[in-house]
Amino acid sequence: MGIESLNTYTPIYPSSAFVNPSFSVNTFSRANNNQYVLVKSPEGKYVRMTKEEFIRWINSQQNKPSSEPANPYELGRERGGKRVIDVDNVTEPLHPGSSAPKDHSCPPEKIEEYENNILNGNGEINDFKQGKRGDCYLLSTIESIRLAKDGENILSKNYKKNFDGSYTVILPGAIAARNHYIEQGNGDKCAITGQYTITAAAIEKAQKFSGMSYAYGDLEVIILELAMEAFRAEVNETNKALGQQSEKYIAGQFGPMSSSDTLSGGQMYDAVFILTGQKSDIYEAPKEKRSKAKLYIPGEYGYVGYKKSEKRLGVGASRDKIVEVNNIYDKDSDLQRMLDSYKGREDEYTITVGVIVAKNGPDGSTKAGGGHALTVKKITDDYVEVVNPWDTTKAERIPRGDFEKMAMHLNVAPISNESSDKFFEENNIPNLENENLLADNLITRLLTFLFS
Repeated sequence: MGIESLNTYTPIYPSSAFVNPSFSVNTFSRANNNQYVLVKSPEGKYVRMTKEEFIRWINSQQNKPSSEPANPYELGRERGGKRVIDVDNVTEPLHPGSSAPKDHSCPPEKIEEYENNILNGNGEINDFKQGKRGDCYLLSTIESIRLAKDGENILSKNYKKNFDGSYTVILPGAIAARNHYIEQGNGDKCAITGQYTITAAAIEKAQKFSGMSYAYGDLEVIILELAMEAFRAEVNETNKALGQQSEKYIAGQFGPMSSSDTLSGGQMYDAVFILTGQKSDIYEAPKEKRSKAKLYIPGEYGYVGYKKSEKRLGVGASRDKIVEVNNIYDKDSDLQRMLDSYKGREDEYTITVGVIVAKNGPDGSTKAGGGHALTVKKITDDYVEVVNPWDTTKAERIPRGDFEKMAMHLNVAPISNESSDKFFEENNIPNLENENLLADNLITRLLTFLFS
C-alpha cells in the first residue's frame, strides 16, 4: 500500500475531547500523500477514515465522559487565607516516560541549565518543555506573557520564595473571582482562595516529577502549574457547593475536565485572566472549518534558530459573573483582521493559537487529531512565528496562509505594567514583594534584638 509511517496508540484527549479509551487508532500516510486513519474497535473491526472524517469523529466525542482514576485531586487545608499545597497535593506521574531531553538530543550545557533552573530557580521564567500533562493552554500562555515587553515583571508578581524554602503564589484573576463571589453573598460557598502556600517538601517532590507530572526545565513554571492545579480543584468545589456547572468565558467557574487531573484541559483566555486579570479578544473557528482544517505538524517548515463581523457574548448580559473575554469573532476575515491589527505590536499582547495536531505530543495526552495550544511570537504579511510548549527553545515560521487554515482559536489580551497595576489596585490583590519585605523586616528586628 506504500505506507510511509505507522503509529499505534490508545487515544485519550483531556485537552480537547474525551474518546473511549478502548478504541485503538492507527494513523498512516499513503505514498500519494492522502492521509487515512484506521480506527479499531474492541471487537477487532477496523474502520478507515480520511483525516477530515477522523477530525469530525474526534469532534463528535467532545465532552463525553471518560473513565477516571480512582482518586480525585484533594484540596489542601486553608491557612491564613491561603491554600496550602503540600506533598499530598503533588500529582504523581499519570503517563510513563519524561519530556526531559536525552543527552544526544540537546546540548550538554542546555541540559545543565535546565537542571539548575529546576533545582534552584532564579525568580524568572526560562525555557521549558511541556511534561506528561495536557496543560498546553497554560504553558503556551505563560510563554506568551514572558515574551511581552512587560511580561516578566508581571509574571514575577505571581510568586515569591519565602525564607523557609516555601513559595507564596497569587493568581490575580482567581482573587477577583473570589471577591466577586463574596460580593454576591456566596462567600461561604466559595472554595477559591487565589493565594497559595507551596511547602518546601511539596516543591522538592514536584522537582522529582519534572518532565512527568509537571513541565521540565524551570522551577517557576512548575510552581505556577501547582497553583493552577489547586485553583481548578477549588473551582470544582465551588461549583458543587453552588450547584452550578462549569461555564465558558466566566472567571472562577470554568472547571477542569477531570476531577482527578485538574491541571489538564483548559482554555487560553481562562489562563490569561487567572494569571494576569486581563480580558481577551478571541477568534473561534466555525464548526465547518474544523473538518477541513490544515493540521499542525511540528517542524514542518523548519525551526528558526534555537530559540468586523462581531459576535457578542451570550454571557455578556449576566451581571452576576465575571466575564473573561471582550469579543468573540468567527469569520476568516476576522482572523485576518486580528492578525493585521497585532502585527508589529506583538510585545504588547499575549497571543496564543489553538490548532489540531497531526501527530502525538510528548505529554501522553495530546494525540493526532486532538487540540493543542501554541504561542504566537511574531506576525508578518508572509508568516506567523510560533513557539510550541513541547520545546520553547524552538520557533517555527508558518506561512501566513497555512496559519490561517490551521487556526481554530486565536486568543489575544493586552499586557502592560499599567493594566496590571490597575487590576491589582481595583481588586485589593496583595503585593508579594511588600509582603515579604514586611516579613524580612520582622526577622531582621528579631535578630537585632537577640544579638544586640
